[in-house]
This record gives sequence, structure tokens and C-alpha cells, in this order.
Amino acid sequence: MRTEHIEAEILQEALAKLRENTGLRVDAQHTFHGHDARITIGLQDVEWHFAAEVKKTLTRATLGFVTPQLRDYLTNVLLVTRYVTPQIAETLREMNIPFIDTAGNAYINEPPLLILIKGNRPARTFAKGRTTRAFAPTGLQVVYTLLCNPVLEEAPFRKIAERAKVALGTVGWVMRDLKEMGYLVDMGRRGRRLVRKKKLLERWVTEYPQQLRRKNFIGRYRVADPDWWKDANLRNLQAFWGGEVAANKLTKYLKPQDITIYAIKPVNKLILKNKMQKDPKGNIELLEVFWRTMRQQDMFRRTEPYPEEPDLVHPILIYADLMATGDPRNIETAEIIYERELDRFIRED
Repeated sequence: MRTEHIEAEILQEALAKLRENTGLRVDAQHTFHGHDARITIGLQDVEWHFAAEVKKTLTRATLGFVTPQLRDYLTNVLLVTRYVTPQIAETLREMNIPFIDTAGNAYINEPPLLILIKGNRPARTFAKGRTTRAFAPTGLQVVYTLLCNPVLEEAPFRKIAERAKVALGTVGWVMRDLKEMGYLVDMGRRGRRLVRKKKLLERWVTEYPQQLRRKNFIGRYRVADPDWWKDANLRNLQAFWGGEVAANKLTKYLKPQDITIYAIKPVNKLILKNKMQKDPKGNIELLEVFWRTMRQQDMFRRTEPYPEEPDLVHPILIYADLMATGDPRNIETAEIIYERELDRFIRED
């Protein structure tokens, strides 16, 4: 089924649930100034108007993309999706973002209209679409490498495979997938060109937490001193700051609560040096490096576009770590990093 048909079905189902649960008059007018629809909610002689923004799925990562978009609109926007989990529903309520879903959950706060319905589970499970190789774990490594290295898509597949730490055959499959999905244009003798980079980044950040980040998880730890990271030095430990600490060092804006470190195995030296104790509830998470680092192969030293601070992961990965949390303060910081650091990697030539 085409995307627009799926979204229309989601919209109608969610509106029907809102009518059923509230008894309010709810009408939809499609093709409304670039939005998915114009929604009118009526009670007696009073009406409230919203521009509907329909999303097939809503995860903590996609929430990070949705909220800045909603803030940019000049009119009230109603987020419509298949299902909002209790955790995401609470985040949306805290951010005062109105939503409805096909399970009947809803939050709308437009005094004197107040709707808060939560706890409903979806009546059916939704089949996930086939994950293309481009967004399977090794495919995500290739896409990440291409996004971090503008014009690398023009290089021989062998060079791309070396940079991404994947088999040569994987690059071929990924490049074909990207071409089929409209992210890559093959111009023959004029080479290949990555296009729609902003959308590709959004898709990568959305898939990364479940497909690749989880795969590279090493473990959780704790350190007695909560401010230990301020003076810790990862140099010579084959490790890099990610997530909130990296964001703090890059922007000076966010006070870290959770600490993310990407490391090259083995990690014994890193753990001993910083006196880390294994703790499944600890606020330090270690993840394995999934890209070819300057420290692993000196031949890439001059061409890897790393941030000025050598102990930070790439800004794209910092951005992805923050977005994956779904935390409003992290999303706000991610927006700052996007504006300051990511434009040069996703701008179209």
C-alpha cells in the first residue's frame, strides 16, 4: 500500500476513535496548505481547528524529528499516528504537543477543551515492512560512512568497504538499495551522487537505535564520582565520548546525566583506568566502535572529517545518540548540533 493511502487510513481510524471516545464533532478536510489535513473539533457552537501531521510510527528517535517540525508551524498542529506508548504520551503531554492515535489515546489541551485519554492498547499488531540491506546493521555502517564523508559515494566500492568496516559485497547491495529508494543517483561516467541527504539522515537516525546501536552494546557501568567525566581523558584508551558528554563538550549547553562511550575492544584498560564498576542500572554505557577510526588505520588520518576535539565521536553520531533518548532537553541540544555542525554533511550540491 502506498504511503499516502496508509496515512489516510491512520487518520480516519484515529478520528473515528476520537469521536467514539469523546462524543465530539470531528471533521477532516484534506489537502490543507501542505499539511495532511485540516481537523475541526466541535462542541455545540465552539470549534477548534488543527493542521494534522500524520506519522505511520512514532518512536523515541522519530519523536526527535517530529517535535521541531511541529514548533515551526504557525497554526495548531495535531499529531496523528498508529500508536503512542505511555512513555511517549507523557513526553508529548509535558511538551504540550496534542496527539491522537488509532488505539484511542489522545491529548489535546486547548482551554476550555481538555482531552486526556491514555492506557489504550492497539487492537492489532502492525506488520513491519521489510528492512532493506541499507538499513540492516552493516548497511547502516555504510550509510553512516557515506554521510560522514561527502563525495565518498564516488569512490570504488573497496574503499567504501574499508572505511565502513564491512565486506565488499555489502557495499554493492547497499548502493543498489539506496539507488532504488531514491537516495543515490548513478550518472554513469560522471560518477555517483548521494541525494535527499536530509531524509537519508532522518531514516538512519530512526533505524540506528534498534538495528545497530543495540548490536554494539557492551554493557552498563557506574563510577562513584558523578563528575568523573569532566577530568577523564580517553586519549590512548581507544575510546570516544558520545551522547550527552560529547554534546556538552561540543556545545557547552547540556549538563550530562547519562554517559555514552564508544570504545574499541578490548575495553579492560578503559574500565580499570576510570574505576568503572559493572552495574546494569549504571548511567555509563559502553558501545563498540562500528566505524574505521583514525587510530585503527593511520592511512585515513587526513581524510576522516572528525570534529576538532579528537576524543568525540562524529557530530552525526552525537546527534543520533541524543535523538534516540526522546528526552526533550536532549532533543533541544540535538537541534543546536544539527544547525551548527550537520549542514555541511547533508547539504545538496
